[in-house]
Amino acid sequence: MSKFVFSNLPIRLQLIVLAVLLTLPALGIIVYTGLKERDDDYRKAVIESQKLADHLAAEQENFVNEARQLGGFLAELPDVAKRDRDKVQSAISNTLKRNIQYLNILITDENGRVWVSGLPYTPPMSIAERRYFRNARATGRFSSGEYVFGLISKKPTISMACPIIDHDVFRGVVMISYDLDILKSILKRSQLPTNSNYILVDHNGLILSRGSEIGRNVGEPILPAELKKMEAGSDRDTYEFTRADGDRRIVTYRKLRLEGEQKPYMYVRAGISIEAAVAKANRRLLFNILMLLPFVVSAFIVALFIGKRSIVDRVKNLQRASQLIAGGDLTVRVGGKVVGGELGELGHVFDEMAHTLEENIAELNRSHHLLHEKAMLLEEEIAERQVVQDDLADKQHLLESLNHTLEERIEAAVKELRQKDQTLIQQSRLAAMGEMINNIAHQWRQPLNMIGLIVQGLPECKELSQEKLDHEIERIMNVIMYMSQTIDDFRYFFRQDKEKTRFSANLAVAKTVEFIKPSLSDKGISISITEQHSKVDIFGYSNEYSQVLLNILGNAKDVLVERSVAEPRINFSISREDDRSIVTISDNGGGVSPDVLPKIFDPYFTTKEKQQGTGIGLYMSKIIIEQNMGGSLTARNVEGGVVFRIEV
Repeated sequence: MSKFVFSNLPIRLQLIVLAVLLTLPALGIIVYTGLKERDDDYRKAVIESQKLADHLAAEQENFVNEARQLGGFLAELPDVAKRDRDKVQSAISNTLKRNIQYLNILITDENGRVWVSGLPYTPPMSIAERRYFRNARATGRFSSGEYVFGLISKKPTISMACPIIDHDVFRGVVMISYDLDILKSILKRSQLPTNSNYILVDHNGLILSRGSEIGRNVGEPILPAELKKMEAGSDRDTYEFTRADGDRRIVTYRKLRLEGEQKPYMYVRAGISIEAAVAKANRRLLFNILMLLPFVVSAFIVALFIGKRSIVDRVKNLQRASQLIAGGDLTVRVGGKVVGGELGELGHVFDEMAHTLEENIAELNRSHHLLHEKAMLLEEEIAERQVVQDDLADKQHLLESLNHTLEERIEAAVKELRQKDQTLIQQSRLAAMGEMINNIAHQWRQPLNMIGLIVQGLPECKELSQEKLDHEIERIMNVIMYMSQTIDDFRYFFRQDKEKTRFSANLAVAKTVEFIKPSLSDKGISISITEQHSKVDIFGYSNEYSQVLLNILGNAKDVLVERSVAEPRINFSISREDDRSIVTISDNGGGVSPDVLPKIFDPYFTTKEKQQGTGIGLYMSKIIIEQNMGGSLTARNVEGGVVFRIEV
């Protein structure tokens, strides 16, 4: 069997194959890009389903925490202990009006009989058989319920119960039921692909609520296999799920438990249709393939036309002429039949071949002699190059020696520069310590006044009960804890970062403003923050970035105070351009002199008195932003003031 050789194929077929091969890279790129977009959209859908499940779970946990606090508050009311129906009824009704997430609040006695309810009801009514009542009575803890159709609210709900304990004796429960449909607003705001949905399921697998009307109804059970999968799985998991209508979906679930309960009281499951998530990528892939098709057809037609007119017909003429020359007929000519291009030149060569054959042989002999002479010259040139190469090796050795000493000198210079930078950073941090102590004084002034007022009032209350005394002591301890937290906040603010991390520019600005706001308010300086994007992330050193903001704010405050500006103000703007964060700080302090503005980032340059400034704050700020974090820090004058722009 003969070996296949591509060049043995007919020229027309070769051109068609080449046209196909030329279109394959474009087709491959289109298909690869389309599949990659599908994969990216799939990954985005996974992340979005996780975000939706986490958001719903967090909101439900907030509801539960609020209900726990509310139930504990109501259980400790003296009117509840006295069973003053009218006063308790009024308090519960007002609570329901202010908290739309609750369907109803009712209170029972120790036997489960309802004696007051936020919604009208027909007594006698008992909830003694409800799961939340039985668990609250048995454990004495805040307990969860399960899916029920409310006897009073007439709506599907899940309830929680807070036990009423009086001197270690169970006196009843405060029951709070939820309107879970309020969570539908989260799905509406999420801007997810169409057909996205969520369901809330109790521990028995009954549907408590759902984001849309597609699927099983509220109160119906989910598939037993799906419930077992969530029960046996981790507290949070993401997987693919095929719905009864055949729709493949990306599903993320979360387990929610109460403290002290082993079994989850609720499963939050969020799902996104895979077909809807990748629909845009599929349409773009099909469109690109259809756009390529006319070019492929055109390439085939052009290949066939060029193959016949420009190559096949002319090659046949050359073939016939070659056969005649091989037969000894040197008078044959093809110049008039094969004109233009490489084949035309080949025809011209054919015409001259017979006439120049003898001359070519003579020329061959002369070329051989010339080649011998050039070989001799080449040997001489090689010898000369060897000498040059030896000299070059000596110079290379000398250069390597110089490079070695140069590296040592550069290393020593870099080490010295780093030591100087560390010294400047330390000086900058020491300069900021005075400002920190001033800010701590502002933060502590009001809490200290409050403690003084409480302590001064204690001697006047000679008949002070132990409960009242404990209350006043608790107030003092809360103020002391606030002051301790203030110290921790300032210590964290000035802690040096060791590694780069991703942090929020919005949070960094908010913390810095909170840090210096008391001293600004003391000087009558107003400050505002404009967030053009609600979430702007930065990869770098969080504390050093905050130190830069603090340096710029401190300079702005000093200028506004020194110049006694009427209605002084400082404005922050937070935005994002492409993948870079933009934070600007502007004031109305009159700006910087044009001859001073180019020098403000120089080390030890300051316009303040020697006792008031070191001239390293802005210099170190520029080092931090541009060298440590790869960004830029610039300043320019605007009408009425100056604007600093930080881009990372």
